[in-house]
Amino acid sequence: MESDDQVMVALLPIMSDWANIEFPHLTLVYAGRKSELSPSDMDGLAKAAFAIAMMGTPITLRTLTKDVFGEGTDDSPKVDVLRFHPNLALLKMWNTVKEWNASDFDYEPHLTVGPEGTWDSKSSPVMVAFDVVCFCVGNERQEFRMSRRPDGDDYVY
Repeated sequence: MESDDQVMVALLPIMSDWANIEFPHLTLVYAGRKSELSPSDMDGLAKAAFAIAMMGTPITLRTLTKDVFGEGTDDSPKVDVLRFHPNLALLKMWNTVKEWNASDFDYEPHLTVGPEGTWDSKSSPVMVAFDVVCFCVGNERQEFRMSRRPDGDDYVY
């Protein structure tokens, strides 16, 4: 994230060696700036991220298309993204954190893959798998692995 004050919950892909950025992620919710959030909001958001991971299983999303997001400003540079078709698991995750949504944009699941013009669409994955929920405050991160199998047993890593 650009600012050390911005707060979000995101999913991290299992493999991202094809991305052209250091921290590829799918934002579940952008909550705004830490300075604008109460301590109880921060605590609630961290607990929600942990709950998503504990109740969830790794998910795989189908890539819809490559697109460009951003306004071309310092605060919102243009970036290449992969847009995804949301599945039920992703929508449940979004529903868990949407009360903290501070974005000016509608929720469109996407993964930023690099600055505008750096993405080679020939290397676009058809599917992307995610297995970590990340609570981010600027460059500080708490990562929670989604470790539940549908039968309720934990995965062994």
